[in-house]
Amino acid sequence: MELLFNGSIPKDYAFPNENEDWFNINFIEHNIRIALSDGATVSYNSQKWAKILVDYFIETGNFSAADVKKVISIYCAKGFDLNNMTLMQKRGFAFGSYATLLCVECNSFNNNIRILGIGDTIAVLLDKESFIEAFPYISSMQFLKNPQMLSTNKRSNFFFVYSKNRSKFYKRWDLNSIKHPVLLCMTDALGEWALKEMESGNCLVWEELLSISNIKDFKSFVQTKRDDNMMKIDDTTLISIIF
Repeated sequence: MELLFNGSIPKDYAFPNENEDWFNINFIEHNIRIALSDGATVSYNSQKWAKILVDYFIETGNFSAADVKKVISIYCAKGFDLNNMTLMQKRGFAFGSYATLLCVECNSFNNNIRILGIGDTIAVLLDKESFIEAFPYISSMQFLKNPQMLSTNKRSNFFFVYSKNRSKFYKRWDLNSIKHPVLLCMTDALGEWALKEMESGNCLVWEELLSISNIKDFKSFVQTKRDDNMMKIDDTTLISIIF
């Protein structure tokens, strides 16, 4: 396994610390864990929530319905001073923080990729530069709807915690039949652009993404797409790995 690129561009270059995308990658011998989360701008302190979700999976290698309660407890234990919050901040805190979550674990021994996908942060599997599958979204049209997100507000997690078909949030990709497996992980602005380009017949879209090797190139790429009104202005993250 080789990490080709990992990087994130904020929606506003003047405020890089306000980037609400959060990711982490951990190589453990023949195993790699990747977690990527996109915090919702409209919710309270979503950057902190996204970081907690990412760190939890990286540390434990697990994320099930039972883990939702645990990560909410971690969030609440961070110590929020309600007495010094403005009325708007208190309302935001009560409403909850929201974020997507993409968890990926790759094992070179059994040669497979296990994925948890909640929301519009997606993983894409390629054979070199040929598209095989995307998850959890498979079409650019799906980005037009509001995504499901994990929240610090317990009631907002019913769609996952009490789902009668929770398996739809999980995916397993077997790499044994793929000659040159490549994995891309990306947040919604980039994911929507990539799937839309593929659907329109752009056979070079994956080659273009795989050519990005440093943050300078990534920033130039994202800015060009924004200037051409091809990609929405949002925090944008890309991780690319070859096997």
